[in-house]
Amino acid sequence: MGPARRALFSLQTKLIAAFALVTLTGLAIAGVIFVVIQRDEQEEQAIDHVIATSPAIYTDFTFLQRGGEPPEQLSEFIDAAADDNELRILLIDRVDGAVAADSGDELTGKVVVVPAEIRGSLEQPVRGQPYVSWRADDEGPAADLTLITAVPSRSGPFARAGPDENERYWLVLAVPDATIREAWRDLLPALAVAAAIALPFAVGLAMLVAAYVTRPLYQLTVASQRIAEGDFDVEVNVDRGDEVGRLARTFSTMAQRVGETHTQMRQLVANVSHDMKTPLTSILGFAQALRDGRAQDEGEVQRMGTVIHEEAQRLTQRLNDLLYLSEIESGQALLQRADVDLERLVRDAIDRVEPAVEERGVSISADLASGVTVSADGGKLERAIENLLDNARKYTPSGGEVMVRTYAGPARDAAFIEVANTAPDISEDELPRLFDRFYRRDRVRALGAAADGSGLGLSIARDLVELHGGTLDASLRNGDLVFTTKLPLRA
Repeated sequence: MGPARRALFSLQTKLIAAFALVTLTGLAIAGVIFVVIQRDEQEEQAIDHVIATSPAIYTDFTFLQRGGEPPEQLSEFIDAAADDNELRILLIDRVDGAVAADSGDELTGKVVVVPAEIRGSLEQPVRGQPYVSWRADDEGPAADLTLITAVPSRSGPFARAGPDENERYWLVLAVPDATIREAWRDLLPALAVAAAIALPFAVGLAMLVAAYVTRPLYQLTVASQRIAEGDFDVEVNVDRGDEVGRLARTFSTMAQRVGETHTQMRQLVANVSHDMKTPLTSILGFAQALRDGRAQDEGEVQRMGTVIHEEAQRLTQRLNDLLYLSEIESGQALLQRADVDLERLVRDAIDRVEPAVEERGVSISADLASGVTVSADGGKLERAIENLLDNARKYTPSGGEVMVRTYAGPARDAAFIEVANTAPDISEDELPRLFDRFYRRDRVRALGAAADGSGLGLSIARDLVELHGGTLDASLRNGDLVFTTKLPLRA
């Protein structure tokens, strides 16, 4: 799709078109309502307009008729007056209502009924009533006309008390009903002018509103393209409190987290590659030596085999940790809950790690409360505790101490497991990072072989505890590093 076509079908163009359409629709509805309200007034104004153009005609006609002009002369007069004023004029006989002349040539010779009340007003004029109008008989020849005639004045140069003997005819203005009914059409030009003035302003306002709405969306589109190209360092700055502003802020947060996840993934690949490279190198090296027959005696062969076995175990442990972590993150780690005696579970975990702890010159002690039962998956919870104990084993300096304690909370709604170890060189700032995957403290690496972990133990322990609905936190207490596990308690 080319740029012109994209612009034609863009959201901004659609918003402008919608705004213009709404404006036109609003003007049309307002115009219809206005016409309906003003229709009766327009019809009255149409009649008043005809009346307003007629005084000179009535005056001239009265002068001619009282002067005794013959009907032919009067007929010529109404034809000329009708042409000059764009009116239709009738001469109606006062006696029988016959039309003596019609500027429209349709009613000449036909009878138009003049109602009695109209005759009364014409024969006996009432002060303040200069004109009268009426509708002819619906079945008569003038059924589609509104008739208007002047009431003789009782003052002025043509004032009279009754009809003059020469006044044989009434001069009547005939207005087609269609003209009166369609008088509302006179409002259309004004409405069209109003629409012509309002529409450009509406379009200009629509462009401003559309730009206000779509500018953040354009920024979001550009940011999305940058993310698609692998650049996650994007931020959409939209200082607005509406839905678009919230969308922009959410997008920025999403981009930040996606970037962090991408970085973590790269670090994961790098760390896994590094962790696997060393044992694989040892395995390949010693396997090559065995294949080449470089072992001097049976003891050398056994030593090489032992190294290969230990390195293979390390690889297996790394892979198991990664697979377990993947299982937890994908939501496939399901709990098989049962009532678990917390004292026995922790005691079994301590018994398994105690020889390795004492081998490093570190003492281990336990203060385990009895009668504390939790609803948990025993295998997964035991693995979390073993990870904590193994972390304490590896990072406690020689001569230090590992302490384990279990107890129930004061409200008897939670059970607590504390694993503490001597850690004189750790700071408060480091505590949140301890649960980061593959995080291993540089200062602790000086411990050498003791610090051979993958950096996943604490992360897996926290995930397993949270899978049980609990929490795992780290804190410092009197020079000791304390990991506190809180689990929902079931008595």
